[in-house]
Amino acid sequence: MYKIEANYTNVHWGYLSADIKPILKINSGDVISINSLSGPPEVTSNCPYPVKQDLLDIHSKSFRGTLQGGHMCTGPIEISTLKSGEVLQVDILSIELDSVWAYTGVSPLKGALPDDFQKKQMTYLEIDKANLIAKTPWGMEIDLDPFFGLICTAPPISWGRIPTVPPRQNGGNMDNKELKVGTSLYLPVFNDGGMFSVGDGHGNQGDGEICTAAIEMDMKGEFRLTRRKDMSIVWPFAENDDYLITMAFDPDLDECVKIVTRTMIELLNLHCGISREDAYTLLSYVGDLRVTQVVNGNKGIHLMLPKKYFLNKTFKI
Repeated sequence: MYKIEANYTNVHWGYLSADIKPILKINSGDVISINSLSGPPEVTSNCPYPVKQDLLDIHSKSFRGTLQGGHMCTGPIEISTLKSGEVLQVDILSIELDSVWAYTGVSPLKGALPDDFQKKQMTYLEIDKANLIAKTPWGMEIDLDPFFGLICTAPPISWGRIPTVPPRQNGGNMDNKELKVGTSLYLPVFNDGGMFSVGDGHGNQGDGEICTAAIEMDMKGEFRLTRRKDMSIVWPFAENDDYLITMAFDPDLDECVKIVTRTMIELLNLHCGISREDAYTLLSYVGDLRVTQVVNGNKGIHLMLPKKYFLNKTFKI
């Protein structure tokens, strides 16, 4: 297993691009252990908890691609033999909290209520890693259920350098709390090698990510990265033991609803032999549309279908 510790030599901050050189080349099916760091200078400057030197080094030695938020992404990792037009299967094997503190920011012009809050507030939370609890300054204890908010392949060359905040067809800042341990994520590949990156550790997040941030913190995970030359997809989707999950991102939530519904109908039609009309009807019975997030420019919807209605089929290998 390959182990990668995030530092200023292997992090790209605030942007995604096909031009970023890989930090590691692995074979299809290999497992990597990788961690991510979170917290720009405006967070760490007044932090009441110890700040890792690797994070401070990123602040002083790395190029920051945007001043509008932006995520510290560990990677990219090249998967040998993976080709443009194929699919990268990402099996999420483990996720661990990697810090004793976390933060959440409120700012004017951000979140689901961009006009309602006129001053900034930074909330720092104490993390009890043993009991998976975050302690708020106002005395509440929040149960933690960690995941990585950002998982992606590199964008197409034609997109150039793009900010990390809006999720797109290559994945990115999806902020989908269903991408937890035991889930397999399938990502379109736009460049040979795939160029996998990860970041934006979330200790917990509600659907919607309402104030614009979750319980933001350092995170460590293990992933198996596998070439799927037998698949071709347009949008990311995922599966766990119980659900098939289609995803879409667009400024208009109505467009997201159309995309995830069409994608699920296609999967049912192709892999279960159900007519498109019957699949559409079935989704009214048992499909759940959920708002992934409404704060990243491109908003998100995911559609969850219990796999027993997908004839318990799986795309995993």
